Amino acid sequence: MLDLQQLHYFVAVAESESIARAAERLHISQSPLSRQVIALEARLGLVLFARTGKRLKLTAAGHRFLGECRQLLSASARLEARVREEVAGGAGTLAVGYVESAIHSGVLRKALRALKRQSPEVEIQLRLSRSAAQFEALRRGEIDVGFTHRAAAPKDELASRLVLQEAYALAVANEHPLASGQRPSAKALDGAPFIFLPRQASPDGRAEMMAACERAGFAPDVRHEAAEPSMALELVAAGLGFAIVQSGLKRIVPSGVSLLALPRGFTLKLEVHVVTRHIASALAGRVLASFPVG
Repeated sequence: MLDLQQLHYFVAVAESESIARAAERLHISQSPLSRQVIALEARLGLVLFARTGKRLKLTAAGHRFLGECRQLLSASARLEARVREEVAGGAGTLAVGYVESAIHSGVLRKALRALKRQSPEVEIQLRLSRSAAQFEALRRGEIDVGFTHRAAAPKDELASRLVLQEAYALAVANEHPLASGQRPSAKALDGAPFIFLPRQASPDGRAEMMAACERAGFAPDVRHEAAEPSMALELVAAGLGFAIVQSGLKRIVPSGVSLLALPRGFTLKLEVHVVTRHIASALAGRVLASFPVG
């Protein structure tokens, strides 16, 4: 792995075209600086400088390497500044992944409002993605916080906290006979046409929903699929079947659709978890702290 200090020395020599002037600029003696440059060339297997007396001129390889070094050192400086800002006063950038349910339940709004109150200068980057993709993004450091439908598995080496459990509801077109009643029976839903999440989008989620229906005493006939809850509601409004959606969608239910309670045997709850890396950034920690344990 390249040594950033060694790269810093190389840039100083390249810009000064002289070991003596670079050493004066860096406030070090010439001998160790010269040794560092020679060691860097040996490590890379490249000749970075053409030496003519005391004057050093970059080779073609040296010119290319200088550009890369400047970019790397600049990125390193930005990273250090970001970390210092976060620790010192809450400035910096926070990348947040979320499932759509986190919006409709108000969980995401609550977290972002609390964060902005504590750290008004923070830059927030939002990324809509499914739970599994968020776990991957957290492990790779691409996001700092995730709002997911399930807790992180022990193998993920992530920290998670349950922040919402919300009942599901049955979306019914207003012209359907069931819309005029209260809670439908399991018998009334057995074999009825339903709109479900595509299996390929979330195999585990779809299987869990189907199992919950069967435990409640009815088997949906899945006629159509919709990747997003808002689209499922539109299909319900078009009269294509029932849909099981989170109760929090009541704020965006289109005209022509009603939300009813599901049969009493349906006990599955929608869950939202906030997930961070075990060693979370200061800003990620503040998001987690906005949801006290218990």
